[in-house]
Amino acid sequence: MKTTQSRIRPLLAATLACVFLQACEEESGGGSTQGVNGTYLHVSAPDFYFGTKDVGTDTTQRIQISNRGADEYPLKSVGITGDNSDDFAAEAINDIVLKPAQAITVGITFQPITDGRKLANFVVDYDTIQLVPESVNVNEQNYYAGKDLEDAGDYTSAKKLYSDYIDGDPVTTNKRRAAIKLPVIQESEVYGDGQDFDLYLSAMDLRDAGQYEAASTELEVISNLYGDGYLGDDALYLKGYIQLMDEKNYSAALATMRQLRKDYPDSTYYDTALYSEAIAEQELGNLNVAREILLDLRYRHTGMDALGITLAKDNIVSRLWFERANTALDALDA
Repeated sequence: MKTTQSRIRPLLAATLACVFLQACEEESGGGSTQGVNGTYLHVSAPDFYFGTKDVGTDTTQRIQISNRGADEYPLKSVGITGDNSDDFAAEAINDIVLKPAQAITVGITFQPITDGRKLANFVVDYDTIQLVPESVNVNEQNYYAGKDLEDAGDYTSAKKLYSDYIDGDPVTTNKRRAAIKLPVIQESEVYGDGQDFDLYLSAMDLRDAGQYEAASTELEVISNLYGDGYLGDDALYLKGYIQLMDEKNYSAALATMRQLRKDYPDSTYYDTALYSEAIAEQELGNLNVAREILLDLRYRHTGMDALGITLAKDNIVSRLWFERANTALDALDA
């Protein structure tokens, strides 16, 4: 049986050329582009190697196209070009606009017709909707560079880039991600960056990717093996948050938040856990129980309750939770 080898290299159309391919020609068909080399679209690998395959078979790999800027990119089409393009097929895309920090994956199939070495280009034809000044796009790259350093275990350098990124007034959802990651990395400089720290960062990334079950598994490992460490309460809270907000598993979230308050009564998450329990009870239809929890939360932060006047304790945290509990109670009674 005849066999063949193949390699495919990504190439963006429009005014972008030679970013992922050392020698190529520009192709028309895009709008204005911004940034170094013309765009902030990013392809997951500079080339894909399919290996040696039998003629008449087919093998599919997936390639990711992500928006690493703060503009938007309507993707018009994807395709395969080159002398061996007939040996490849790209999954069609329809009316996709990549917003900042969004990504899609496209299947590329190698289906050799004849033997011999095969080489082709994966082409993305796109437009650009400019939403921000160029400086915002440039700053956005600090987040991705910081993420790469974090993944490589260089947390000190990652911390600096995340900090620079936040200081640059970002506008995409990566701002929230960096703001969550930064204090965790800062804590690791005090308490260490052992296995529990790696697991916690991994769980955060899995949750961002929508892999909630995998994230919860990582968090359970922290609870089981490193529950006495500084991330013990963090792990329980994030697990409960995933159950409450992402999975809408209110009974599980209720149990996790109760466990958090029981195991870590001095945790900074105590009030947040109590508030989360009220939300879970409300979603389960237990409105009276939810009301009692909110009253308890408000009482924890009450400084004065006399002559029909109830006031919060004189500190920022108590005023925040006092007001939040009152707002939630008003909504219950509405």
